[in-house]
Amino acid sequence: MANYVHTCPPSAGWNWLMQGTQLFRSKPGEMFLFGNTYLFIILFVGILIPFLGAAIVAMASPALGFGIMLAGKMGQKGLRVSPSVLFNAFTQEHRRHLNSLIMLGAIYTAAFALIKLFAHLVLGAQPTVSMEDLQKADPAANAAFMEYMVLYMMFVGLASIPVLLAFWFAPVLVIWHNMKPMQALFSSWVAVWRNKASFFIYGMGWLVLGLGFSSVFVVIFTMMGLPAAFVSALNMMCVALVMAVTLCTFYPTYQAVFEHGPAV
Repeated sequence: MANYVHTCPPSAGWNWLMQGTQLFRSKPGEMFLFGNTYLFIILFVGILIPFLGAAIVAMASPALGFGIMLAGKMGQKGLRVSPSVLFNAFTQEHRRHLNSLIMLGAIYTAAFALIKLFAHLVLGAQPTVSMEDLQKADPAANAAFMEYMVLYMMFVGLASIPVLLAFWFAPVLVIWHNMKPMQALFSSWVAVWRNKASFFIYGMGWLVLGLGFSSVFVVIFTMMGLPAAFVSALNMMCVALVMAVTLCTFYPTYQAVFEHGPAV
């Protein structure tokens, strides 16, 4: 693995964001449709299907993650990127890697299930807020619920970081480097950790730019006196745009960290 890994300077994190933005600008229609196909899967499957939806999305995440990396590589080569690229890991070409991707998905699902279980053990049971409480706008119940959710999201977010480090490059290491699942997870974790300064800049830049972009438009639209429903719809469009641009930044991280990117 050491023969493949570069240690990038911290400034590389900002460069990845700019390279992703440039890719989106070169193919705005294709990348927007691609990004929103991914967003639709997360929302439709993960949220609208009770109980099983989140698990299905988690199981499929490594395979979809490979599709995101492949889309970035194809876009940089000037090739057409269609939504079907997202599901490329399930094609005949990569069938021999499917078992490894399924194993990665199972590990990913189990890891987040354990993190959420541990969060409930540490923070206690989630306060219940009934529709009656919401209708009556009970300040105490709403405050307790919001406090719990903030702590829960912070706990899960921080505990998820090691998992995300391990899975960032794992799908492409399985398919492009023929690694076994556990070797890919370890190699991904080491590669990201060696470039932790770059990834910190990358993550903070993505967070600031993404939240800032959406927030500015929401404030402007609200100050213009537009209806709340219209502002919400515009905000969703901003989220969709940020999602599309963000996915474009994934492949530049692989390109910078690994010396040799196998051909598409």
